Amino acid sequence: MSNVLQQQHVRMASSMDIMYNLREMFGQQIAIKGLVSTKMVEGTLVRDHMLKMMGYLNELEVLGAMLDVESQVDMVLASLPPSFNDFVMNYHMNKLSMMLTELLNLLQYTEDLQKKNKKLSFLVEANVVL
Repeated sequence: MSNVLQQQHVRMASSMDIMYNLREMFGQQIAIKGLVSTKMVEGTLVRDHMLKMMGYLNELEVLGAMLDVESQVDMVLASLPPSFNDFVMNYHMNKLSMMLTELLNLLQYTEDLQKKNKKLSFLVEANVVL
């Protein structure tokens, strides 16, 4: 630990003060790293992924980082798997703009449609084989 940090921590009364100070110094960096490195795994629920992303964005806001809604949505869209490529392309081509909760609802609807289409294609393939 550097001398500056040691001197600063010696003056603190409790471990709680030390933890608060460390979170204040490095919390933003940790939240940004989590946000940028999070990618949705194919086959997992989009709702779970969105809640995780929204948690990171909320943490950044609490720590004082201000990201506009458009940047937040772009980060979420960039973290989606290839099965959502058509959705992302449609979003950008139509120059859509929405809040994260609206995006969550639209992504869940898209996920439901994808599941129904897979079931339909399986049924069609099963009928062709018979």
